[in-house]
Amino acid sequence: MLLSTRLMLIIATCLLPIIALQIVVSWSQWSDRKDQLGDLSVHQAELLAADIASINEGARILLSTAAEFHQVRTVSENCTARLTAIRRNVPSFAFITLIGQAGEVLCSSMPMSLTDTDRAGWVRDALAADGFRTGRFASSPAVPDGFLPVFLPLPPEQGAQRITLVAALDLNWLSTHLDQLKRSGGNFLAGGVLTVADADGVILGRAPEHARFVGHRFPPAAMPAITSSVPGFLRIRSIDGTNRLAGYIPPTPATHNLSIVVGFHEPELMDDIGRVLWRGTLLLAVIALLAVVLTYVVARRFISAPTRDLLRAARQWREGNLAARVELADERSEFGQIAEACNQMAAALAWREEELREHAEAMESRVADRTQALLVTNNRLQVEIEERQSTQAALVQSQKLQAVGQLAGGIAHDFNNFLATIQGSLDLLGRNLSEDQVRQRAWVERASSAVMRGAQLTARLLAFSRRRRFAVRSTDLNQIVGDMVALLTAATLGNRIRVDMRLADGLWIATAEPGQMEAAMLNLALNARDAMPTGGVLTISTANEAVTSDADGVAPGEYAAVTVQDTGIGMSDEVQRKALEPFFTTKGTAGTGLGLSQVQAMVHEVGGALRIRSIEGQGTSITMLLPRADTDAAESERSKPAVFPARSSQAVLVVDDDQSVLDITVDMLRQQGSCVRQAVNGQQALDLLDTTDFQPTLVILDFAMPGMNGLELAGALRRRGFTGPIVLATGYADLSDVDQDILADLRAVLNKPYTFADLERLMTQIETEHMASTAISVLEAAR
Repeated sequence: MLLSTRLMLIIATCLLPIIALQIVVSWSQWSDRKDQLGDLSVHQAELLAADIASINEGARILLSTAAEFHQVRTVSENCTARLTAIRRNVPSFAFITLIGQAGEVLCSSMPMSLTDTDRAGWVRDALAADGFRTGRFASSPAVPDGFLPVFLPLPPEQGAQRITLVAALDLNWLSTHLDQLKRSGGNFLAGGVLTVADADGVILGRAPEHARFVGHRFPPAAMPAITSSVPGFLRIRSIDGTNRLAGYIPPTPATHNLSIVVGFHEPELMDDIGRVLWRGTLLLAVIALLAVVLTYVVARRFISAPTRDLLRAARQWREGNLAARVELADERSEFGQIAEACNQMAAALAWREEELREHAEAMESRVADRTQALLVTNNRLQVEIEERQSTQAALVQSQKLQAVGQLAGGIAHDFNNFLATIQGSLDLLGRNLSEDQVRQRAWVERASSAVMRGAQLTARLLAFSRRRRFAVRSTDLNQIVGDMVALLTAATLGNRIRVDMRLADGLWIATAEPGQMEAAMLNLALNARDAMPTGGVLTISTANEAVTSDADGVAPGEYAAVTVQDTGIGMSDEVQRKALEPFFTTKGTAGTGLGLSQVQAMVHEVGGALRIRSIEGQGTSITMLLPRADTDAAESERSKPAVFPARSSQAVLVVDDDQSVLDITVDMLRQQGSCVRQAVNGQQALDLLDTTDFQPTLVILDFAMPGMNGLELAGALRRRGFTGPIVLATGYADLSDVDQDILADLRAVLNKPYTFADLERLMTQIETEHMASTAISVLEAAR
């Protein structure tokens, strides 16, 4: 055996235990992770079972409470009204009914007539219940989507029949509740499937795809979740055809005979351990390759060099100098023995030369194999580098959008302070103009209109940066469409596009934010323009639409619809599926992929829906469904005259770090007859109250101040005993994350820029509420 071969065998012998150990460790880690995922799925099922148990406990309390009413126990004529009042406060139940011992409806929170299926199903279970009990999946004409009946038999009154209270848990509500659990359960639970079934394996609630599977029975592979006596987990093909790891809690008295199943797509959960094992395998391959390379280097040093000496001697022998000898330092080595043999037998030189040539060819073949392996590894690394660059590009785009949002919020903050100063000054100037100064009044009104447009601009900036919620109100969509069509001139859409407007007569007033609605229509119009590069017709129409089902992902009800239709290139099925995804665009680097996603966000914010219909090569139609507003309330609000009754003088403390806003607010309050003191920060305001006899009856605070913001100052004032109303003035603050208890302690939130009339209306409202509260206190004391 050659020395190089021995070296290779030694390296292979050393690497084999390492490779075997790597395989054992990898398999152990893989198996442990699968076992951990099984235990984790069971734990999630136990948590969901505890939540479902709390819902059943709530049902028991509800029925026990209903049973305490005399009208219910005696089945009086007011029984139906009482059950209806109880049901109104618990929207999670479709109805509450009282069943007699003959299976008839004695009274119910909703009109219903029992069918033969009802009597053979949940009514029979209700009559057979000997205590509080949860039934099985049921449906009836009154509740076609299905419900879960819960029974509570009542002890009969003396001489009366035996009656049973039944509460029907609304399975659509259960589906919504499961969706909320998924959203609040973190990234792990968000990718799972939550399922609640009855003792027969019939699905009561599922998130997601509740409507698709409710009322269906578990597949045979999942029946151990029903028949087992202890919690566990299964690896099964789910009812939707997906292989999942499912942790389950079987139906027991502790779970009110309900089965709880939480399923996960196991390959997704195993991705991280797979990546770790792959990196370990790659590292082992690199080490093995390094060992082979080192072996090759050593072989060249200690094998090739003696070989060259032998070759030199061989040349001399080939030339006829058979007396030549090979000089070797170590005659005890294999090469020394070979040289000695060659010196003794010149005839054997030819065979030795052939053997060395074959050995060199074998070495070249192994080098070529290793080189090919390196090429494969290099190609794989190139693919990973490209994926990393793609991910990094998406991250940079996201960071750019975040930076733009932060910049928009900061600009809107300062701009609103400027607008507040300008608006207040204009209001004060207008109040001091005489009636015959018509031109001056027109100038003031024109400037005030510009301030309001600036305020609308900042409102859009704040909505884009997510620093405020949409200020929705009753909106005339016909007016907005008419104004927008006037703006969509040839400079915007081009001369080759004709705009048709079809406004419906008697269009319902919709709930929307006008500014966001205008931005949405502009987005849709620009998309339509890009879809018609050679020209076409853009049709904008409005209509009333009554939605009777959940087909468009919107609750049934009355909606005002705005449709933007083009005759462009249309969208393929794949593009339609991805059209609403953020950052998806078909315009290359010219598009951001945020247009349609922002339109969808605006529509969903007000409780509406977005409908897309497109045929490739024929055009696209996009409809915004906006909920109908309470027109009576809207008309009443618009018809209220701007009359402000005379008010008594109030002592007002105004705190704002912007001196211009502070000065103009103080001037407006003094014009209204209030006694005003001011401070530029929270500490100065507290020092003013501690060092003077000034006792304010109202405090107006700016939210964004250095050192101590408005909410912190409000808390400090409450702790020092101030019980009067506190108003928070803000130009940009997003208060959605603020504790609702803190906001509830405030009397009002005043958005900048505010007018003289806004401030006067606020002061009048606060004084009116104070007078009403005082009158109520006097009446209660007199009583």
